[in-house]
Formats: sequence, structure tokens, C-alpha cells
Amino acid sequence: MKTTEIAASFVNLALKHDWSKVKELSADEVQILFATVFAAGFEPTKVVPGKLVGHYRDQDGSSTGETYPINGYCPYKVISRDGDDHYRASGWLNRALYFASRETDRQERIKAIQHEIERSVPLKPIQLTSDGDFLREYPPSGDYFVDHTRDDRELSSCVGIHDFCNCWIDRTRATKTHDAIVCRGCHLRVLFPKEIETYGELRQVLASKFV
Repeated sequence: MKTTEIAASFVNLALKHDWSKVKELSADEVQILFATVFAAGFEPTKVVPGKLVGHYRDQDGSSTGETYPINGYCPYKVISRDGDDHYRASGWLNRALYFASRETDRQERIKAIQHEIERSVPLKPIQLTSDGDFLREYPPSGDYFVDHTRDDRELSSCVGIHDFCNCWIDRTRATKTHDAIVCRGCHLRVLFPKEIETYGELRQVLASKFV
């Protein structure tokens, strides 16, 4: 389905119910929630009934014991590819559902949801080695509706996260002609020309090694 079709189905569903009274949706309605979260790039395995809460933290990072709702409006939560509760995806779905059911004009709602779906898609992981090491984008800060890294974004000193290893990856000087990508956790080290400035250029120069 195209993003416009997914957004239209999602808005229709959002307008169909009084969400304060919804206990269970039909299989087709759950599929609309799943398709929307999937199109937004969250890689869900399923969407199921359930409520999630977050925990307020002290300055030292310890829990205060107080909680706040992650999906207080939407009665469904998202399950990640690892089989765990996906807090960010569930929060995004909750915000999108609330947003879709509160805007005034239906066509404007569809355009707005389509926009949020498209900008929620994360940077396509960049292959670093022939063994299947990938670079994931640096997680965006802020609310659930945020901009993600794109191929035209300049590489910073911390370029992102080593997929599956889940440790930070830094860009460092390596030789007279090359810089290196170095993982802080497993110490993976990949060289590339120091003239490379953007994620797209890095993707292209590394991809040429695997052809």
C-alpha cells in the first residue's frame, strides 16, 4: 500500500471509535495499526492490546517510583522484532492516533499523518563489512514526531550505533588519506576516504567494496 492509502485507512479508523471505550479491535482494524507502524519504520512483529508506562527518573538516573502513560489514548501496544514491548513505537502510535482523531479537516489529517509516517522512517542502515556489520542512525532526540537522519546529513564525530552490538560508533582520523569508523564496544574499525562528508557518500563508497 502507498503511504497515502495507509494514512487514509488510519484516519478512518481513528474517526470510527470513541477510543476511551475501545476494549478490542477487529483483526482488520489491528492490521491497520500494524501497517501504519510498519510504514513508519519501526519493524514491529505485532500490535496487541496493552498499556505501557514510563518511569520518572531522578538526576542520578534512579527511578522515583512515579510513572507516566506511554499509550494512554491507544489501547494497543507494539511488540518489537526481539519480542519485547516497543516503547517508542507504542508512544508514536498513541500520538498519531490522538492526532488523527483531533484535527478538524479529514484531508488535512490524512496529509499530516502521511507526513509523520514518512519522516518517522529511520536512516536505512549502512553496510560496513562483508560479514554483515551495519551502521544505524544516531537516535533522534525529542518527542515521538521527530526528524530522522537522511543520506544528505553530514557525518559528525559520533556517527551512530553498531547494529546488534548496540554500541556507539565514532569517526576518527586514521591515516593521511583515510578516516576510520570505530565501534566503542567491539572495536570494529572500518577505513574510508577522509573526503567523505555525508552518510550518502559513506554508503556509496562502502557499497562499492561489496560489489
